[in-house]
Amino acid sequence: MSEVKWDTRLTVMVGTTPVTPIDSFNPTFNSPVQPLHSLEADNVAHVVQPKAFTFSMAVKGIGPSVAKLTEMALAHESFDVGLQESSGTDWTFQQILFSECYITAAASVIVIDGVPTTTFNCVCLEVTPST
Repeated sequence: MSEVKWDTRLTVMVGTTPVTPIDSFNPTFNSPVQPLHSLEADNVAHVVQPKAFTFSMAVKGIGPSVAKLTEMALAHESFDVGLQESSGTDWTFQQILFSECYITAAASVIVIDGVPTTTFNCVCLEVTPST
């Protein structure tokens, strides 16, 4: 069995320019379906509601990355989340692209003995995975 090498990471990208690597990424995908009932029977059909994809990402507050993301949030500027691969093929997907992402909220955690971390809550309008 070969040793796993973690040479890839998710990054926030504006166009083709990487802004910052992401320390943690927590996606939530929602595809609601509402059952439809009639007078004669229950669950005769269903209504599909719009899908929603949201995520939170944590970024270390080193350098200008948090300031740039905060500026993008205040300007309602969209960004992409992509896979940045240094070398190797250790990722599940060859490419992951979350397009048209917008920051909806931000919260910072400042600790005495470490690097401050900012968590950004985001919404994504398009997800394109490829294996």
